[in-house]
Amino acid sequence: MTHPAPFSLRRFATGEAGAVTVEFVILFPLLIMLLMMAFELGMVNMRHMMLSRATDLAVRDVRIGVGAVPDFETFRSEICEKAMIIPNCKNVIRIEMNSLKRDKWTTVNGAARCVNKIEEIKPETEFVHGEENELMLIRVCALFDPVFPTSGLGRRLPTDAEGRYGVVVTSGFVNEPDA
Repeated sequence: MTHPAPFSLRRFATGEAGAVTVEFVILFPLLIMLLMMAFELGMVNMRHMMLSRATDLAVRDVRIGVGAVPDFETFRSEICEKAMIIPNCKNVIRIEMNSLKRDKWTTVNGAARCVNKIEEIKPETEFVHGEENELMLIRVCALFDPVFPTSGLGRRLPTDAEGRYGVVVTSGFVNEPDA
């Protein structure tokens, strides 16, 4: 008498039916994860590039000495107008402008302070206009929600208490003397 169980197991182990399904089950999630991470990285880079471009364009007139140095609200409005892809821009960016001493070369202390929505928003942190021939440092920080916060790169980004990551842009210029 033959035993059907071992024969069935041997036939199942040597059979090739369903081999593509196993490969699909293993590789499809990896491919989707790779595509999600690529999209997340593209969004991070695009947001950083647009914030950097907007900051440089807003600082440009100040660098070349055209007109007066804008106040905080005007400067923030210019950045938000030129950085077109930042949602709710005026509420998620924070701007710091400080003068640096060239003879002592002291840098701005600590990391850039981004807007923390848990606390009350203080629109103006430090916005010192500086004097003639003074070296100025501008830091702009914006907070964004990851596109895919629970997978891949979105899970690995350093975030605040609300799960948003910060993009920081730094720019510098020297105040031109009045002619």
